[in-house]
Amino acid sequence: MEKLIKNLHWFIILYASYELYAGYMFANEKLMSIEDNLNVQKTELARNKRIQTDISNYYKNIEIEKLKIERVASEIEKMQQLLPSEISDTENINLLRRMGDDVNIKEMSVTPDQETDRGFYYARKYRVKAKATYLQFLIMLEKISENKRILNVVETTFKKDDKVQRSKFQVIEGEMTIEAYRYNINYKEDRGLDRIEQDFKDGKASGQESKQPRLKEKIDENI
Repeated sequence: MEKLIKNLHWFIILYASYELYAGYMFANEKLMSIEDNLNVQKTELARNKRIQTDISNYYKNIEIEKLKIERVASEIEKMQQLLPSEISDTENINLLRRMGDDVNIKEMSVTPDQETDRGFYYARKYRVKAKATYLQFLIMLEKISENKRILNVVETTFKKDDKVQRSKFQVIEGEMTIEAYRYNINYKEDRGLDRIEQDFKDGKASGQESKQPRLKEKIDENI
């Protein structure tokens, strides 16, 4: 017993050393765990920052595209206003008849046809029937193309006149469909911006699945 008491301090030293070693190992493991956690957090933070940058660039690209769309739509609306606000059948018929008279076309009829809604403008068709020479028709078509009023020849049909020709110039029968235009005052060019923004919100911008909105929410939660 006396011997045990004499060596008791060694047991106390060994026990204290063991406890110290165990405490050191526990603290070291805890420190390594914290360092690993810190590295994971650093990696996640760097990844989230890249995602945030990508989302920021994506928003900028959308804004740029919206500006481009707005410019195009504005140009279309400016072009629309170059057209007259009304179509006068009387004026257009008289104009076509004067062109025919200028090239000495004797037999000519002009009949207004239906008006068609083409979106930002309306088109009124006129059916023109006449008998004249090739040259007379050619000059009349040139007059139509040079006229300040926008007139478009959308269809032409020519055929030989079966009657006996007394003139040295071949007379032919011609039919032309000519369009005149007026702008639609109630029309506004669709920018499509609402659809673009909705596609972005739905994660389907450009026709592809996108996780960017959800990622942004995740970034906001983590930062």
